[in-house]
Amino acid sequence: MKTQKIIEATNKLFHQVFESFNYVLAPPTCILCNRIIDLTEWKSEHLCQKCFEELPHPLNSGDILGKINNNFGAENNPFSYAFSLFNSSNNHDLLSIIHLLKYTKFQKVGYFLGVELGELISKTINRLNFSFDGIIPIPIHKVRKRERGFNQSEVISYAIGKSINLPTYPNLIVRTKYTVSQTNLNFEQRIKNVQNVFLLNMGKNCLEGKSFLLVDDVITTGSTLFNCGVLLKNNGVKNLCIAVLTTA
Repeated sequence: MKTQKIIEATNKLFHQVFESFNYVLAPPTCILCNRIIDLTEWKSEHLCQKCFEELPHPLNSGDILGKINNNFGAENNPFSYAFSLFNSSNNHDLLSIIHLLKYTKFQKVGYFLGVELGELISKTINRLNFSFDGIIPIPIHKVRKRERGFNQSEVISYAIGKSINLPTYPNLIVRTKYTVSQTNLNFEQRIKNVQNVFLLNMGKNCLEGKSFLLVDDVITTGSTLFNCGVLLKNNGVKNLCIAVLTTA
């Protein structure tokens, strides 16, 4: 037992020395402004406090849902509320955060922002007396997940779940087709690209009468969220809300 404690203490000391040495050689810098981040005063090693606090305020729920209403008709909108951490509509440079999260494997950025989004959601649902049975991340195809090594929406979902104490169901919906990225597609192409590509991966009886939070990294036209939302509502989900990091 004493030997084990000595080993653990040695490993801890070695880790601290390594981290200090690594900090000197390659200090953490902000992905937006390149400032060095003091981790003794701030909680993210990729996004500094100043840049985080200067992120544009999010759109309200009505404006976010309005994107889906405009594109698919208010009568077809499966969502009752929408949450977002910030708005990129007038500053697409901020989408570099999402790009880094998706393509440079900065999972820590997504998790940090997901926790912050979760805290915002927690305050709102307490005020509005909302409740959810779980969180569902927008799925990516298994080939793309193998290419990236992770699903960014899952990273965000687990972080939100930590903040509001809810389980995440990453396999409830599956993506059956490998589609091209939505990033460079126009409006019509975006809608067509995600039609009939999602499939429910569990029985309808598991969903009936329940409420879920559907999570993605960004909403542009809302086509991906809309298609997943319709699938869930058609299979008995009672209440469905959206949570995204940003709006574009």
